Amino acid sequence: MQISEDVLDVARIESGSFSLNKEKFNLNELITEILKEYEQKIQNKKNLKLIYESSETNQIIIEADRNRLSQVIHNLLNNAIKFTNEGSIVVIVERKKDNINGKGDEILVSIKDTGTCIHPEILPKLFEKFATKSTIAGGTGLGLFISKNIIEMHSGRIWATNNDEENKEGMGSTFIFSLPVRQ
Repeated sequence: MQISEDVLDVARIESGSFSLNKEKFNLNELITEILKEYEQKIQNKKNLKLIYESSETNQIIIEADRNRLSQVIHNLLNNAIKFTNEGSIVVIVERKKDNINGKGDEILVSIKDTGTCIHPEILPKLFEKFATKSTIAGGTGLGLFISKNIIEMHSGRIWATNNDEENKEGMGSTFIFSLPVRQ
């Protein structure tokens, strides 16, 4: 069913009919709810911990499509879990004052894992359709393409880095996306 939804989302993106239903909500609450779901999912991985760190202990109220941002976070966490057998997956939320464009504050959400690094051949085209070199079953190569489009429709950006330039096993990768905060 998820593959069908992904294919439909790609068709909507490419046809220009993909839309957002923006509302105001607390991003901290959304991430906390999602992480509770994933704590159940990783119980069979005894040596894997989910950690949430936020520089904002108060509410982070944003105006965005809650369901679509949830989709992005789920996608990034699913990938992190798929490629991380032990160690940790850390979700970090921080507010940056006066972002790069000088257009106000932005929220950065990072998902950092200690799993396998992203293959150097794939890294430059990671957010394109069908970009995968993984031998791990279950990926279509559409999730990151969809996530990129969702974030960009929110006037944000998304990128990924390997945590170690030598691409060693266990050093993992970090996916980061930004969202503008309009007050």
